[in-house]
Amino acid sequence: MNNLMRFLSKHKIIISTVVGVTAGIICGMSFKHSRKSWSDRDIMYLKFPGEIFLRVVNCLILPLITSSIVSATCNLSKSGPIGLMALYYYLTTTTIGIILCVILVETIRPGELMKSENNTVSTSTKTFMTIDTILDLFRNLFPENIVLACMYQYQTVLEKPISINTSVPIEEWSITNEYVVGTNVLGLVFHSLLLGVAIANIGTKGKPLSDFFSCLADVMMKIMKWITLIAPIGVSFLITSRILEIDDFGNMISYLGFYILTVFIGLILQGFVILPFLHWIITRKSPYKIISKLGPSFATAIGTSSSTATVPYTIRCLEDLGINSKITKFLIPIGAAINMDGIALYESIGAIFIIQLRGLQFSLFKIIIISVTCTVSCVGAAGIPSGGYMMLIMVLNSIGVPVEDVTLIIAIDWFVDRFRTTINIIGDALGASIISRFCKDLLLEKDEI
Repeated sequence: MNNLMRFLSKHKIIISTVVGVTAGIICGMSFKHSRKSWSDRDIMYLKFPGEIFLRVVNCLILPLITSSIVSATCNLSKSGPIGLMALYYYLTTTTIGIILCVILVETIRPGELMKSENNTVSTSTKTFMTIDTILDLFRNLFPENIVLACMYQYQTVLEKPISINTSVPIEEWSITNEYVVGTNVLGLVFHSLLLGVAIANIGTKGKPLSDFFSCLADVMMKIMKWITLIAPIGVSFLITSRILEIDDFGNMISYLGFYILTVFIGLILQGFVILPFLHWIITRKSPYKIISKLGPSFATAIGTSSSTATVPYTIRCLEDLGINSKITKFLIPIGAAINMDGIALYESIGAIFIIQLRGLQFSLFKIIIISVTCTVSCVGAAGIPSGGYMMLIMVLNSIGVPVEDVTLIIAIDWFVDRFRTTINIIGDALGASIISRFCKDLLLEKDEI
């Protein structure tokens, strides 16, 4: 009994969160079968406790990520290899994800398997250009107003001129812009990195500011730890209400079965086979020991589908495993914003699925370009719940592909997005372990200095 109590006390966060997720699924299925339909108001009442939990978490994400990145960068600013290794790691895993995506969609071809005989090829007028999507990525990387970046993202808008006689090529449309609602996480990450490097470079004068951000990061982590106590309740209400919002879950799964199967095969291969094998090759240590300790992060990902919301949980889990806290506080917040493992698979497979569903014939080279474009355009939207499919619409529109069928993917986005987020967490955690392994001597030398 004493051993059981110690086990429950040690893993109480994981156990309580898993219980909350399970309770949400059971209650959602039970409520759904108890009535034929639930009104929007009834679902709103049921969702309210989970909505409050999610609002509190989202409110703390911004100060947590910025303070963690600034404080960690102050300590690691002169350790260039750490930042370069992080860049190499994310580029490698993203490239692997793109290659795996192309192999899966060209092998399984889910769009052709789901295509009906009555499905005709339709055309779509471009309203976006691919180059504009890529340029917007760099514009958001360098925000012109840091306060505005906390609430909005920059987006190029093309306006078709009024022409009666001839159609005007999209290259000649007038160019305007607008700010769409959504935190510019990419710009904030860049600004935080720049601020941290600047603070470290002014020497002792910057120590008070460095201590401030370190203290702020610790305070945010403490508040998030308190919020962990209500996470099981909030997650259970969120999942229950989401299940009730679905009209016919069985019909949706049957219609999109091959697409879902392709995505899940890709996610499982990437998260539980390829990335762990890469970790083992580099470190010669079991990656599954790390994965098995990420229970709180996985449960939070399933409940919120937000990579940024899992940041404090992932940092805490990795620190419990003995991974250097300087590495975790530097890498995990950045990974939550720019990690593209899951998006490289989920969004790219979705784009090619729609192309195949419409019967459009694209060369292998163009399929690869679409996968790369879709992946790169989703940088910065990775930490936002269901934030990727808006970029998917823009990418499809930019190449003239009909986007009507995107609504099919949106219908299951809430479901698949949760598992995509877990793959991002695995990628971040294994990356932190790899970099910590190679930079151990460098960090010890800095500590001695």
